[in-house]
Amino acid sequence: MPIMWSIGNSSPITSGLLSYGALHIHTSHFASWQWLMFLCGVVTVVFGIFVYLMLPDSPLYAHFLTPEERAQAILRIKSNHSGIEQKHFKKEQFIEAIKDPKTWLFTGHALTQEMANGTTNQYSLLINSFGFTVLQTTLLGTVTGAVSFISLASAAIVLYYTKDCRAWISLFAYVPTALSSILLLGLPSNNRWGLITGIWIRSAVGVPYAVVMIWAANASAGHTKKTTVIALYHVAYGLGNIISPQLFRPQWKPRYRPTWIILLVIAAIVPAIIVLTLRIYLDRENKRRDKMEGQNHIEDNGIIETVNVDGTMDRQVVDSNQLDLTDRQNLKL
Repeated sequence: MPIMWSIGNSSPITSGLLSYGALHIHTSHFASWQWLMFLCGVVTVVFGIFVYLMLPDSPLYAHFLTPEERAQAILRIKSNHSGIEQKHFKKEQFIEAIKDPKTWLFTGHALTQEMANGTTNQYSLLINSFGFTVLQTTLLGTVTGAVSFISLASAAIVLYYTKDCRAWISLFAYVPTALSSILLLGLPSNNRWGLITGIWIRSAVGVPYAVVMIWAANASAGHTKKTTVIALYHVAYGLGNIISPQLFRPQWKPRYRPTWIILLVIAAIVPAIIVLTLRIYLDRENKRRDKMEGQNHIEDNGIIETVNVDGTMDRQVVDSNQLDLTDRQNLKL
């Protein structure tokens, strides 16, 4: 997952270099931008076919693994509390997800945080407005991809070597986001390198989105509930990206000072407060569960009942983690 997010958010590097190359293609039949779209489309289709043919949707169908390796892979994902084939929709889990306060805290974080991400669509226009040429703007835009890659890779390394620090990593990542708005608000128009630095460091905004999304998945259990929480998180992601470009009003050109004030508050301060609230809320819940476990009030196992053909019932004791339980039902989580 960290590798996927790091490489995915570094796409401005490849897209910028491809764009720079495409701008030097001059033919009578296609414009430069059409060549860029064609190249990207071909690569996407070819890679999509490769993924469809080679990537299994479950360890059970991983042809490149031996039966023993498949069993080990299934055991490794046991801790996600949803299994590998739990695809049955459960109404009660959906309702629990809707009623759970942390669902809406995670959703609110995605909505407000993505208000900053929507500005990525304006990066080229903003950089160009600082006095750079089109070709210079294309190359300078690749730096945002480098910042995204370095920040996400660094966050992944810290997550790997530390414990229970998702909130602190996310809060730290909001510092460059806030600093970006401050630079774009306060620097004079002739300080174009200072202004473009404000644009570049804003690319660290991908860190809290990825970290908190993984946090939301880990803090939720039960296939339907987990799916609902992540679906709402992505819906909020989309809404944030729809709203954000609307903040760049024509009457606020060329510095967009009201825009940066709004983004400083809504896309840096507010989501940081939400992250801190989540940290406090979940920490208290974990301490409550630890206390219950210390008093032996939590069961490690559950019971599965099956009806045989002859009408008799079998009862099997299994590990609670093998059942499709929500995080509220499985207090061991």
